[in-house]
Amino acid sequence: MEVHIATLGYTKEPVLLGIRAYTIDKIILLFTNKQESINNSEEICTYVQQSKIKCEKLLIDPFDLDDIVLKMLKISEQHPKDNLHINITGGTKIMASSALLAGYILGIKVYYFLDDRLEENQSKEVQELLVELPIPKTNYKDIDETQKRIMINMLDKGGRVERINSEMHDELKLSKQTISYHLKQMKNKELIEIEIQGRNKIAKLTNSGKLFARMLKEK
Repeated sequence: MEVHIATLGYTKEPVLLGIRAYTIDKIILLFTNKQESINNSEEICTYVQQSKIKCEKLLIDPFDLDDIVLKMLKISEQHPKDNLHINITGGTKIMASSALLAGYILGIKVYYFLDDRLEENQSKEVQELLVELPIPKTNYKDIDETQKRIMINMLDKGGRVERINSEMHDELKLSKQTISYHLKQMKNKELIEIEIQGRNKIAKLTNSGKLFARMLKEK
């Protein structure tokens, strides 16, 4: 099933462009408590349901990055076998940024539309306005369960751990060989940075690693 998530603000047009550009089976609208957004969500649902497209509305805090990212995670978990896309054109900049970040973390296809109100875009067809963004190689689904445990443990310690092999061995009951393997994998995924000081191996969560770890801990 083709499921599209769309951030929704004061105008319906970005969502309607997505419906014109793709064949969609279900749309999930991330709307806010502003009356314009509420009205737009209701009007869009009424419109798409006439075309047999399923419509779901999800209220979000437009200024809370964690709230948006975690709700996107929940949507992803509810649609494990569906083809997910995210339309980040509408809503506040924080909504768009959060949705983009969630798409990158979860490995979901993200797109937006050029502003068709600008003179240089007014004569363009919908497909010419569409911009699809590349999916990064690392996403939430690529993180091994052991790596998730290590990341959460590191986050609880402030994101930086000295003598990482010894600490993970003592606290997570993992063999040092297993820890070394996963640390190498996490470094390749740009989740951590590794520094060697003498005989000590120091691991530090990257910004992406911290965000993943926060999501995992709050999940």
